[in-house]
Amino acid sequence: MPYSPADVSRLLDEARAGSVDAFAELFEQYRPMVSRAAYRLVGPNDCDDVAMETYLKAWRALPGFRRQSSISTWLCQIARNCALDFYRQRSRRDARHVSQDDPDGAPLIQRVADPHAQAPDRAAEVHDLGAAINEAVAQLSEEHRTALLLREVDGLSYRDVAAATGVTVGTVMSRLFYARRKLRTMLEASGPWQN
Repeated sequence: MPYSPADVSRLLDEARAGSVDAFAELFEQYRPMVSRAAYRLVGPNDCDDVAMETYLKAWRALPGFRRQSSISTWLCQIARNCALDFYRQRSRRDARHVSQDDPDGAPLIQRVADPHAQAPDRAAEVHDLGAAINEAVAQLSEEHRTALLLREVDGLSYRDVAAATGVTVGTVMSRLFYARRKLRTMLEASGPWQN
């Protein structure tokens, strides 16, 4: 059950005062959101590492958290920075490439529908649509993809997306407009999912 804003505020105060237990409660409250963000940013193979690194950095940075944004926005920004660090380190090591459009592990496909609750032909259609959505999202620029996923998947407000990405609300609105338009165009061109 989600905590009330007053509970989150109290836990933040206690965690900033050094309470590991309070931080652990916050960790549990926001773990699903941070895990989803990490999954989207680096894929299924490395998302747990990025999520854990997000929490370690959040713990270290907690005394400096000034509450100018929500804790969810702050954690998403840390997760994004951890993912960027991860990619930089990986490119330096020339490690293997993690596909972001893996049709078997795609995060957006789960948002389309539950294939197990449908007839096999419908499940295949839903799977194909999910794969097409993931492929289209992967083709968006990083700025457009990040804004779209923070808004549509994580449900952040325009203001929180702006704070997480370091741009103005107007820029977020523009990025979302162009991202949605490009997605619509790509999906209409890729299959029988017109309209």
